Amino acid sequence: MFLIVDGYNIIGAWPEFQGIEDLSLSRDKLIHSLADYAGYTGHQVTLVFDGYAGSRLAPTVEQVFGITVVYTRQHETADHYIERAVDVFLDGVPRYAHADVRVATNDALEQSVILSRGAVRMSAAELRREMQNARRKRNREQSEQKKVKAATFEDRLTQAQREYLERIRRGHDDQ
Repeated sequence: MFLIVDGYNIIGAWPEFQGIEDLSLSRDKLIHSLADYAGYTGHQVTLVFDGYAGSRLAPTVEQVFGITVVYTRQHETADHYIERAVDVFLDGVPRYAHADVRVATNDALEQSVILSRGAVRMSAAELRREMQNARRKRNREQSEQKKVKAATFEDRLTQAQREYLERIRRGHDDQ
């Protein structure tokens, strides 16, 4: 499954980013959260940050911790980039497979455009809830895994053999 995330839209919508004044810290926190999510779900994640007011002449595309992070070029909104990305993902894909492309944004107009192009829209709250549920599931699975105890020499001995060795150790060998 492909997940495209409108970065600044999500940062503005999630409570964990409230009060963080340094935007780069918010971006890093979102990148790490989505990379973690992608790692345990296997989803292909593209995170798009709006570079409209920036100075980039071309979009910057980076692979960071297993996800694709895009900073759009100057005078290009994240919405425009996302729309083109949806078109690329869905080009030549049968209509029944379109549910495999989801876009996370709270922008109502963008959600409408995405739906009209055949992708599935996801609100910021839905993405947050899905990520939390996936994290809980992963943690539960990890805690249920039996911890493998290292086999020691003593583990292989019977109780009688252990008692005999203990008597030898203490110098009370009766035989």
